[in-house]
Amino acid sequence: MGQASSSPNSLGFFKKNPLTNEYEDMSNKFTKATMSTLAVPVIIVAYPMLNAYTFQDSDITGYRIVDGAIGGVLGVIGWPLAPIMAIWGAIQINFKEKPPLPLPVPAEILQKAQEEINLNISLFYNIAVVGCSGTGKSSIVNAIRGYKDTHPKASKVGEVETTEAPMPFQHPDLASMVIWDMPGVGTQSHQRDTYFQDNYLSCFDLLVIVLGNRLMQDDIDIALQAKEHRIPILFVRSKSDQAIASKTKRHEGDSYYEWATAVGEFTIEVRDSIFTQLRQHHLNTKKLFIVSAESLRMFVAAINKQEERKAIETIDEERFMTSLIEGVVAKRDYYQKQAKLEEKRKKKLDKKRQKDASSLNSNQSNLSAV
Repeated sequence: MGQASSSPNSLGFFKKNPLTNEYEDMSNKFTKATMSTLAVPVIIVAYPMLNAYTFQDSDITGYRIVDGAIGGVLGVIGWPLAPIMAIWGAIQINFKEKPPLPLPVPAEILQKAQEEINLNISLFYNIAVVGCSGTGKSSIVNAIRGYKDTHPKASKVGEVETTEAPMPFQHPDLASMVIWDMPGVGTQSHQRDTYFQDNYLSCFDLLVIVLGNRLMQDDIDIALQAKEHRIPILFVRSKSDQAIASKTKRHEGDSYYEWATAVGEFTIEVRDSIFTQLRQHHLNTKKLFIVSAESLRMFVAAINKQEERKAIETIDEERFMTSLIEGVVAKRDYYQKQAKLEEKRKKKLDKKRQKDASSLNSNQSNLSAV
């Protein structure tokens, strides 16, 4: 088996763009790096802007590749190595330690969050999975951890809202990461007007907003409040497998081609609806991910070897996981650097004061001598 060829010098791990002061997508770095294929599952990937990939048919022996524009926005390829798998060990090491610095949350709010929902921002990175009732939030929480909905440690899943209070779930592989299954917004028990404050969302490192068929006003309100508090946001269009499955029934022939065509059609629909709404509210469209909870679960389970590795069909699952990991690290890193800059500023100011005081004492001594 061959290699994906391009620049070998652009491999990065949590690399920051010096111009935007933001962390760049790890997956983009890995697609530009020279990487040998390993003994990992072939992953059939539908990915925006596929032209960034330079795999050729000969690179993936024994698998049919459909490579090209699907619906004008997507390409599909058999990918023998998901980039995140290659660095999972390094990510695990990074999350063995507690976060470098607690978030700058007002003391009174933090105390209430600790007392009422047992939130700990000193020892853990905290990710809240939020959204309207019935969008599949609990399944996404389970999938991020690589668990089936029937797993003993999984969050409870139901057709109606089953989460009455914020529930924390520690990631099995990333020790300092806690995924929170939050109650649905806009229910009788969780009023939309006070949802952000009542659930202490300002104390979290990152929010995953799970969407249904369309972007609701409640989703927008949560996102805008998160933006005010400088909290990274990821939008997840869940249950994509259900929408795609209904489309594949219209096609016959090669199964991968059928799936790819359905993905292209579905992605255009999402782009034309949700993308437009995000732009109207000045929210980042690059943070919208089309995800199937089952594909995400299989992907995470394959990474941490919870079960036998096999072929997986994914759209944005890998990009979602890298963005989730980078998002929590980026926020803590930002505040850590701000704290260091403030410390340097104080030291510089103290040094100047000492120098001014010394100069003043010297002048007074000279005047006394005269």
